[in-house]
This record gives sequence, structure tokens and C-alpha cells, in this order.
Amino acid sequence: MTSITSVQLNYLVFRYLQESGFTHSAFALGYEAGINKCTIDGNMVPPSALITLVQKGLQYLEMEANLSNNDADVDEDFSFLEPLDLITKDVYELRKIIREKKKNLQKERDKDKDLDREQEAERGRAREKDRIEREKEHEKDRGRKEKEKEQQKQREDHKEKEMATDPEGGDNTKHDENGASAGSSLFM
Repeated sequence: MTSITSVQLNYLVFRYLQESGFTHSAFALGYEAGINKCTIDGNMVPPSALITLVQKGLQYLEMEANLSNNDADVDEDFSFLEPLDLITKDVYELRKIIREKKKNLQKERDKDKDLDREQEAERGRAREKDRIEREKEHEKDRGRKEKEKEQQKQREDHKEKEMATDPEGGDNTKHDENGASAGSSLFM
């Protein structure tokens, strides 16, 4: 990897000052750094080049801090860091910050898992309670149906007994000796 030279960095800072409207500061830096004598073609340098370079450097630091040698799982959560932390702290301190964030994240996940287990247990208890209530209702319905069948059977048995005591089959009106039924008037 090649490193940036002081001439290149001075030019990037010079361009940044110009683009940001600090013309006096840009003039002073350009004069003292000899920007007019450097071989860098200004048309080849994109606008905001210094900002882009610094942002990429911060991203690199962030990546370096997130990747430790003992991490076997590449799919771990990536921890974002504050730009000020990236600028003011070295990689070791950044890794400590990330470890703390990961510990806190793991604690939160464990709490969520415990909460999920409790909720699932509660749902299981509710399902069991509903199942027991349905079984009780089913038993009550079965008991009612059996009771109704028993009552129906008793009514049928009672009817059979009545029919057995009345061999003629149901006409219980009394007849006179002459064949007229009692209570009927004869037109004579």
C-alpha cells in the first residue's frame, strides 16, 4: 500500500479550503506550501476529495475496530461508531467500545429471548386452559345428550307401558249397551 505524500495532502487541504469558501486561508496555505509549483493536475482531483478520503479512512477504522482476530462468525452485528470516537481513539479503544456494545446487545437479546419464552409459556397455559374448558363443555354437552336420551327412553317406556295396559290401542270412550257412546245424543 502506498501512502499519501505531504504535497498531495497539502493540495487536498488547499482544494478543501477553496471549496469551503476560505479563500484567504487557501491563499496562505498555497503560498507557503508552494501549491503553484506542484505537479498535480487540479482537473483530475474530484470535488470534495479530502472529505471523501477522510470518510473512507474513518470507515476503514470502523471496519478494523469491528474485525478482531478471534471473531469466527463473520455475520456478527456490525457496530457503528461515532465519528469523534473514530478520530480521537486508537483501534484498541475502539475495540473496547465495540465489545461493550456487543455485550449490551447480547444482554438485550437474552432479555428478548426470556420475554419470548415467558410469552410462549403464557400462551401455552392459555391454550391448555382453553382446551380444558372445551373438554368440560364437551362433557356437559355429552351429559345433556345422555340425559335427553334417558328422558326420551323413559317417555318411550312410559308410552309402551300405557299401550300394554290398554290392549285396544287407544280409544278409551265407554260404550252403552246399545252401542252408542256415552254422552252422545241420539235423535229419536
